[in-house]
Amino acid sequence: MESETGLTRVNPVRWVISEGQLVRLDPTEFDPEAEKGIVKEYRISEIGRYLLNPGPIEIRKRLVGCEAHPAPNGLSRWMPRVPGWGKFQHRKPEILLTGFKLKIPAFRDPGLDAHFRKMVDELRGFDPFGKKLARLATQRLSQLIGICEDIGGGYSYLKLQGTAEDKIRYLSSHVGRDVRVTIHRAHVSEGLFELRAYPTTGFNPANSYRLYAYSRDGKPAACVLTSLGNLDFRLPDPTAVKYLCLLEHTLSSSPDFRRCFDDCFLGRSRPVRLFMNRQLEVDYSKANFPEIYRDVFRNSETAPSNRNLVKPVLNYLQMAISLSYLPSLDSTDQRLLTHICILHDLRALEPLRKSLPAVYAEMSRRAFSSEAGRYYVLDSITGATHAN
Repeated sequence: MESETGLTRVNPVRWVISEGQLVRLDPTEFDPEAEKGIVKEYRISEIGRYLLNPGPIEIRKRLVGCEAHPAPNGLSRWMPRVPGWGKFQHRKPEILLTGFKLKIPAFRDPGLDAHFRKMVDELRGFDPFGKKLARLATQRLSQLIGICEDIGGGYSYLKLQGTAEDKIRYLSSHVGRDVRVTIHRAHVSEGLFELRAYPTTGFNPANSYRLYAYSRDGKPAACVLTSLGNLDFRLPDPTAVKYLCLLEHTLSSSPDFRRCFDDCFLGRSRPVRLFMNRQLEVDYSKANFPEIYRDVFRNSETAPSNRNLVKPVLNYLQMAISLSYLPSLDSTDQRLLTHICILHDLRALEPLRKSLPAVYAEMSRRAFSSEAGRYYVLDSITGATHAN
């Protein structure tokens, strides 16, 4: 880890990744399998390193129940040979959910906090989940899977360890509580990043890490080095660097998104997840005409009737960057807030180059260039759900 020098950052205070620069460097010095050739160097912040790190992370989710899968009996093992048997005799798993919904926030007074937690533990005895769980015959179970409730109301499975008896004991003592869940890495899937494991201490913008993009076996490769110049980790998906570049430019282009991002990573809010999605389609033929185009129409003195030429192209090549977070670290407010910044690929405006040249020229001027393409901020949306 070292202070950044020599490379351009988009923002000197809050930043994710610098602009990449071609460097003369033999990548085999840190990756023996690398090919000699073009090497591009970036600097990434502590936030960038967290997003790209392939190591496992640990978050907390609320355990709310289980899914009990029955073991096949002797008849079930033999009868699948009979045509059509499985369609009618397949036994569905039994889903057991706790009815205990009470949540007690952490109190600053240790004595008061312990008192309320003791009260909650006593109330758990009235939850019928425990009785249902006790009636499960372990010898008739093939699998027992935990069910967790995520922030915002989504559900996910939790793999339980040990014997069936161990799993039942774990469920009995932990249902209705937050449990530790290990995720393979922060970059969960394409464009989706889990943020809850990011340190609550915030980040130091002076710290940076060197990231190199190069080729290995004829394919793109990328890695991050330690402060001593040794290999820290390789990126499982080198294209993830484009996500960071797109995020950096969006932060510079959208003040609203930047304020939300700053609150999350400077300790004023609790970040939950970051998602970059090309599948979100906002139909601007029905929605209000975006403010950015209203401004362009006013400044270019374009007739309002020409809005009908713009609206159709706005529905194509959209990219949504959404940041979900909880309002405060200490607040009992459990609303899950989501700020969505909608980017629009400049290529979608090609039909306007001839029909509305002044509008196209102004949007081209406002667009930013990144390794992911040329985009401009089309719109911003903020919404809230209750994290029950």
